[in-house]
Amino acid sequence: MTEEVQVWVASLDVNDSRYDTLARVLPPDEKNRAASLSPVAARRFVVARGILRTLLAGFTGTAAEKLQFSYGRSGKPVLIDHDGIHFNISHSADLGLFAFTPDRPVGVDVENERPVRRLLDVAQRFMSEEELRSLAEAPPDERNSAFLRSWVVREARLKAEGKGVWDGAGTDPSDTRLTHKLFAPRPNYIAAVAAPESDWRLYTCAIKE
Repeated sequence: MTEEVQVWVASLDVNDSRYDTLARVLPPDEKNRAASLSPVAARRFVVARGILRTLLAGFTGTAAEKLQFSYGRSGKPVLIDHDGIHFNISHSADLGLFAFTPDRPVGVDVENERPVRRLLDVAQRFMSEEELRSLAEAPPDERNSAFLRSWVVREARLKAEGKGVWDGAGTDPSDTRLTHKLFAPRPNYIAAVAAPESDWRLYTCAIKE
């Protein structure tokens, strides 16, 4: 039976009423974390965590403000006392992605298609020899997009394994049993989702404010 990996897509720039509603479900530790960020980043963090908690409440039947997370060494959140749901979150600029699956780990990553500063230097630090060759062979006017495609795939696959970007530096991200899918959640954004095996299909849904 083909399982579904759901990815919910949402704007993180919301009106004040929506912001206040989402902020109310955050616990003190998440509010403290937001307070350490710049004003724009803090607001988007609150919205992203509020949306995540609201969606998880729908899946689990537990009130959003009562959900508790533990964190892996790379910072990936995991629900406490709810083994039947796996999830991951990513955001870039004003866009947030929220991935869910009932039976397997999942990783998601999104990037705004903007010019990447010192692209080749970043690639040298993190990407495998095969990725570097593909990047070098790309036409100069396509190299930025090629880099972002490789980056979101790498990040999604590492996050599905509970790893951070430094854990996978220089390694081949395709050398696992994970399957990934690339998609465009919105114009000028590129995203990837990854999960074990290949017997799953991607379902995307936009959250309306």
